[in-house]
Amino acid sequence: MKFIEFDSDKCDECFKCLRVCPTKAIAFVNNKRHIIDDLCIKCGLCLTHCEQKALSIHQDIQRVKNAILAGKKVIVSIAPSYAGLFEMKNPSQMATALRLIGFEYVEETARGAEIVSKRYEKIIESNKMKNIITSCCPSSNYYIENYFPKLIDYVIPVVSPMIAHGKYLKDRYGDDAYTVFIGPCVAKKAEAKEIDNAIDAVITFRELEIWFKEREIILKDLESSGFDAPVDKRSKAYPVGGSLWNKDMKTRVNSNYKYVHINGIEACKEFLKAIENGDIEGYCAEVNICLGSCLNGPEIPLTAPNIFKRISNLNNYVDEKNPENCLLTEVNNHILTDRIFTDKSINKIPVNEDHVASVLLDMGKYSQRDQINCGACGYSTCYDKAVAVTMGYSDMELCLDRLKHKVESLQNTIFDNSPNLICILDEELRIQDTNAAFNEIFNKEKTKLKEWPISTVINTEIFEEINTPLTAKISRKCYIESVNRTFYVNLIKIHDGVVFVGIFTDITDAENNREELMRVKERTIETCQEVINNQMRVAQEIASLLGETTAETKLGLNKLKEIVLSEGDY
Repeated sequence: MKFIEFDSDKCDECFKCLRVCPTKAIAFVNNKRHIIDDLCIKCGLCLTHCEQKALSIHQDIQRVKNAILAGKKVIVSIAPSYAGLFEMKNPSQMATALRLIGFEYVEETARGAEIVSKRYEKIIESNKMKNIITSCCPSSNYYIENYFPKLIDYVIPVVSPMIAHGKYLKDRYGDDAYTVFIGPCVAKKAEAKEIDNAIDAVITFRELEIWFKEREIILKDLESSGFDAPVDKRSKAYPVGGSLWNKDMKTRVNSNYKYVHINGIEACKEFLKAIENGDIEGYCAEVNICLGSCLNGPEIPLTAPNIFKRISNLNNYVDEKNPENCLLTEVNNHILTDRIFTDKSINKIPVNEDHVASVLLDMGKYSQRDQINCGACGYSTCYDKAVAVTMGYSDMELCLDRLKHKVESLQNTIFDNSPNLICILDEELRIQDTNAAFNEIFNKEKTKLKEWPISTVINTEIFEEINTPLTAKISRKCYIESVNRTFYVNLIKIHDGVVFVGIFTDITDAENNREELMRVKERTIETCQEVINNQMRVAQEIASLLGETTAETKLGLNKLKEIVLSEGDY
């Protein structure tokens, strides 16, 4: 089951998640991205570094709410790191808040930590292991199982405090108890699914913070109330790291080991490599993948204070006087706290070096010098990137250096072969570069024009206009007398006036054709006007002639009429 998902619409392929991922468990292929679950150790670093919030974790919070609404016996086990992360006047206010949102019983996971600590002491005391690695941090367990399987025998075969407490709660309250863990860790979600009959649901501190906001619960304003089971100092101090190794551990339990606390993925990696290579021996190490241990998990509240304030808050809580009867005197033997870790490594298929070499060549990495190892793609080296391509985890095209050279090559092709005349000027209007078309018209002698003022080549005021503060672009038709040609000129100011680009489109032929067309039109108009004038003159002459003829006819008819009338009188 995948516990971290991508929202492709939000992801802008900045590869920050891949850069911080210690196991490169994120695939970017064919414009898609996904978590490679078999490689993922659930550390949550990708979540904390994604500015676009494109990554999300699997959530159980609705299941928990439904269990409460259904009237189930819902019991919470909250990680003691809450005391350093939430704003409260007293850590006991958290118990009040958890009851307000519906939990029937409220305990701290520190009870499970005490169970684990006692088991650890017995194993360390037996002195049977050359090196000892704790199993409290599920991310470190996944890291060892997947990437350092040879060290599995050094991992203490005991469940984490969360699992131990979950089993303890079900033993005390009954198998029908619905157990919920709350903490800052993403890996706990995966761990709870792996081990039966312990924890039924996991929600994070960030989810809890949202839940409190929905219910309008302000922790610092609540009354204090006690948890349903007290805890001791050592168990409360688990989140800060190193509390497993009390000062008397060496003398009271076993003096043959060097007790150390390792936190942060890089430190853990180096420590595990040292053991694997046989460089060190006789170490008993508490390992935590998160830098800052559980006080700096990926799902701490958004309102959490800075790391030093968190440590201070937790130390104040640890230093509080222990309640009476806080130590576990006995745990029923049937509560199984043993755990078996197994080899989960999947990188058993050897890398095909010929295939990798072919990919490197296709990426333009022809020699070691070409492998600049910029890390922009998310991988530390070009070789690692090529391996990821052969494994189907990355696209070859997703290489910034390759894309850069490809773009530059395309730009140069366009620049060199453009039919437009292009010149690039500096802030003082001195020529920095020109293309072949520009030189063909303005530099037939092929003189080296770099650093020449543009005015020595093109005598026009248009360049002075673009150099004014409020002008960013000029587009206009311009006749340049020195070459007897007409251009449509685009002058563009870029980089706040540090660079100017001039693009000249030669429209001389079009302009000449236009002038010839205008002359033809003018001659046609003149001819038409002459025809019209002639027609008008003829019409007038015809009209005049018709007018005279009509008058004469009229006179003749009138005379005829008079004759007819006069004959009638006789």
